[in-house]
Amino acid sequence: MAQQVRESIELQAPLQDVFAYWSNFENFPSFMSNVEEVRMTGQDTSHWKVKGPLGKTVQFDAKTTEMDPGRGIGWNTVDGDVSTSGEARFEEVAPGRTRVDVTMNYSDPPGGAVGEAVANVLSNPERNLKEDLQNFAKIVERGELGGPGAQSPSR
Repeated sequence: MAQQVRESIELQAPLQDVFAYWSNFENFPSFMSNVEEVRMTGQDTSHWKVKGPLGKTVQFDAKTTEMDPGRGIGWNTVDGDVSTSGEARFEEVAPGRTRVDVTMNYSDPPGGAVGEAVANVLSNPERNLKEDLQNFAKIVERGELGGPGAQSPSR
C-alpha cells in the first residue's frame, strides 16, 4: 500500500541558513538516522544509500525536481530499490524563525527481499521523520553546520 508521511517543525534560524543546509543532500546522513550516504551524481541527480534490515543497504537514484528557496525542494526517485517522491517547503514565520514542512511519498515496492527491506526501513516513518527533523533543528539552531563547505554555495 502506498504511504504518505507529513511532518513539520519550526526552527530558530534564518530561512537562508535552513535552506542552504537542507539543499546540500550530502548533509542528510548527519541528521537522518536511516540515511547512510548521499552522493551527488549530477547537477540535479543524487545516489542514496539507506539502512535496511540485517545490515543490508537499500539504494536508489533521485532527481531534484525543484530547488527554490522561496518555494522549496522537490524530488522523485528515478531508479533503484525504493520508489519515493516528496517535497520540503521552507517559510519564514518570524525574523530568524523558519518553518519546514516535509511530505514524503512511498510507493509499494515489489515483493521479495527488497520489499521486506523497504517495509522494515519504513516501519515507523512518521516517528523516523519527526526524529530526523528534530536532529536537523539541533544542528541548524546550534550553528553546527558542518564547518566550511558543508552548506551549499549561495544561489
